[in-house]
Formats: sequence, structure tokens, C-alpha cells
Amino acid sequence: MGILFSVCIPVDPPREASLGNFQVIEAGYYSITSQELMDAITFLASPERGGRRNGTGANISAGNYLIKELENAGSDFISTAAFQPFRFNEVRKPTVTIKQLEASRAKGYSIALEGRNVFAILEGSTYKNEYVVLGAHYDHLGTQHGKLYPGADDNASGSAAIVEIAEAFGALSQKGMRPERSVVFAFFDAEEWGLWGSQYFVENPPVPLNQIVAVINLDVVGRNNTQELEVFGSPDINDFAQRSPQLNGALNDANGVLGFKLLFPEEKGGREQIFFRSDHASFFFARSEGNRIPVVFLTSGLHNDYHKPSDTAKKINSEKAQNIARLAFLMAWQVATQDEQPVFVEK
Repeated sequence: MGILFSVCIPVDPPREASLGNFQVIEAGYYSITSQELMDAITFLASPERGGRRNGTGANISAGNYLIKELENAGSDFISTAAFQPFRFNEVRKPTVTIKQLEASRAKGYSIALEGRNVFAILEGSTYKNEYVVLGAHYDHLGTQHGKLYPGADDNASGSAAIVEIAEAFGALSQKGMRPERSVVFAFFDAEEWGLWGSQYFVENPPVPLNQIVAVINLDVVGRNNTQELEVFGSPDINDFAQRSPQLNGALNDANGVLGFKLLFPEEKGGREQIFFRSDHASFFFARSEGNRIPVVFLTSGLHNDYHKPSDTAKKINSEKAQNIARLAFLMAWQVATQDEQPVFVEK
């Protein structure tokens, strides 16, 4: 999640009910495991990845790992997996100006003005020209003032979850099961300095922007109370059910399996401006009022190690990350297969 201008903790996961209507995709669901998530998080948050600051060799190494993981998710991904390099001066409508970043540089912060998104597309079976986007940012702060910021929860956790979800869709595709809509799996760069990667993505979309029907964003998904999940799908936060009825329905159906206590933290979210600080916001504001892209941001919430060198892999609640990834997978499958296209209802 962007800046505002030991061993895995042993825990019991939320109790799972029967997969119910999702039983048909149980192979994908159970392919998402805490061990594989931890393997990816540990790799991305390792000292060798240097905190994944955009524009660095360590960040390039992380991006190379992610594209390889997408290609390994199934043969369907190999032809569509791609990098999308960009420079900050190519972004037409940034949320933070380069002048502001230069001021931070003058105070000793290391900030490169370039990045590289990673994405792949799984083609749908019926509505192949409609797209559901599953995204997470993979960059973090790197080394600042001599201290390494590994960014295990922010956002190696969300990136690892997207990798696992891509593998789940790939496993189903190998069995001849495809979603009706196409699914874009995206990893955005340079989020920490102001959503630069996702903003470049929506300004230069690899698929038509007006054909993106929903966005599910995972950012900081591996900490705090195992039973709780924070949900942001509207700038006003607590009106998600009214603003995005189809996404809310998919969330509730998926949560019928996982059993999270869903939180819509209006006071904290408003105070911290959380809706505006992660990559779903770039998509939400990419189209005009009355034609917004429905978005949902799933997160386990802020914590005392947020944006600190102490955000390490050993503190990740792997079972919680697993269950958030499984919930996002079920949501994405439902949105990508239901007949009704999601909408965002303005006030």
C-alpha cells in the first residue's frame, strides 16, 4: 500500500463450509496453499530482492520471477505474459507529481523514475472480450537511509496471492474449464511512490479499458486477526453493497466458504484515505462518473510493521494469506462466469 503525501505464526484458518456451488472448481481452490504462498513471499522479501524498489536490479529480478511464475501457471499464459516498462514522465495524470518526488529525493530518499509492470491474460470461453483484472503491486521501498525495507506483507503477500490464483485458473484450464470472461493477472510497479504503474497501465491498457468489467486488488494480505478481512470498494467505504451489488454478491458467496468477519472500516479508512492509496483506485478513476469500473480492494489491514524494516516474511500469517487468496479466487471465478456484468451505481 502506498505512502500517503521467527517462523510463520501458527494459527487456525477461518472455518470452511462446503464449497457448495464452487465445488466444480475445487481443484483450483485447493491448489492455493499456505506453503506455496510462503515460498513466494520468502523469495520476494529476501535480502537478495533488496526491497524491490522500482528501477533497481533487485526489482527487475522480482519481475523476472513473477513472469516466470505466470508462464509456469499453464500453457495458456505463455503467449500473453509480458512486461510493460514505463517512465514516470510518460504518465499523463499522476496522483503525485515528479516535483514532489524530487523534493523527497533532496531529503535523501532513493527514488527512480521508471518501472515495469508484469501481466498475463487468460482468454475466456464466451465473453472473451470482457476482462476481470486481478492485481497487486510488487514493488516496495528498497533500501532507504541505509536500512532495508523487505516489504513481506507490503506487498510480497498480495503478489504471491496473485501468483497462486493464476496457478489455480491454470490448473482448471488444463482440465478444460475456462471462465467465460477473460482474466488479466497484473503486477504493478512503483505503487509506493504514487500508483505510477497502475496509472500507466490504465492509460496504456493492453486490453480495451471500456471492456474491463471488474478489478480485484490484493495489497497487504498477511497479518492481523486471522478471522477479519477489510474491504474497500467505494470511496465512502461502508456503502459497497449499494454501489457494487454484483461484486458484493460475489464477495458474500465466496465468504460463505471462508467465513471471514468482513470489515468496512469507514472511520479509519477515511482518516487514512485508504481507498485512494492502492492500485484499484487507478482503475476506478480511469473512467468517468456514471461509467466507473467496479473495484474491490481486499486487505488484512495496517499494522505496526507497515513501511518499516521489520515487515519480514517470518511475521506473515500464512493461513490468513492463503484464505484471502482462496476467497479472491472464488470471487474472480464467479464474476468471470456469471451472466450479469458488474456495475458501479453512483449516488
